[in-house]
Amino acid sequence: MPKLKIADLVIDIKRDNPILAGQIADYLSKEPADITVDFGQDYIEREIEAEVRSNFTFSPAYSEYLAIYRYIATAFVDHDGFLMHGSALAFDGKGYLFTAPSGTGKSTHTRLWREVFGDRVVMVNDDKPMVTRRAGRFYLSGTPWSGKHDLDSNITVPLGGIVFLERGKENKIDPASPDRVLPLLFRQVYRPADSAHWLATIDLLNDLLAVCPLYRLVCNMDKEAARVAMAGLVGANGETPAE
Repeated sequence: MPKLKIADLVIDIKRDNPILAGQIADYLSKEPADITVDFGQDYIEREIEAEVRSNFTFSPAYSEYLAIYRYIATAFVDHDGFLMHGSALAFDGKGYLFTAPSGTGKSTHTRLWREVFGDRVVMVNDDKPMVTRRAGRFYLSGTPWSGKHDLDSNITVPLGGIVFLERGKENKIDPASPDRVLPLLFRQVYRPADSAHWLATIDLLNDLLAVCPLYRLVCNMDKEAARVAMAGLVGANGETPAE
């Protein structure tokens, strides 16, 4: 399989997976690899065993696809990065990550941003964006694992905030304290299977909480939700909201 570049790291995958091969066109690279994905059948068997315990049954190709994703997500921790479940967009070049349990409406909310603000919005990733720390700052990057809508871009943008989304009748966004959102954050971050990488992920999260703006957004599915969210996020970053 060709090498990929995700965020600023080049990944050499020593397995030919047909599912992943169809998702990587925008991520190809010929640069020297920073991460090499090389594992045997036993690694895939552990993935299948975990699926069985969770009452899932996938094709062998899809199980391998998931194994590759987990391998890369774990390897990124060694390079100050972690994968997070959420829908991420860039607005005027700054990244915002909307996260919540599945079914809450993350993808619907970011779709409203695209409808309301047009070309000012670029989807970073609609399911599993990468968060990385570089020189004390955090960035948001696209990955090929972008959920059922296949919305992703091979871009890296400064992380302007993480938004914890809830459904409600009225639209309201407020700053959130780290102690309130920490349990929610832990549930949405990819958790490596081994304790060393998980503890390193926790250290990254602690640093993230110290510098990244956090918000609680209660919203409905009307376009006004995007306008309210944008005003709260962009205004909080010292800029003037624009229609």
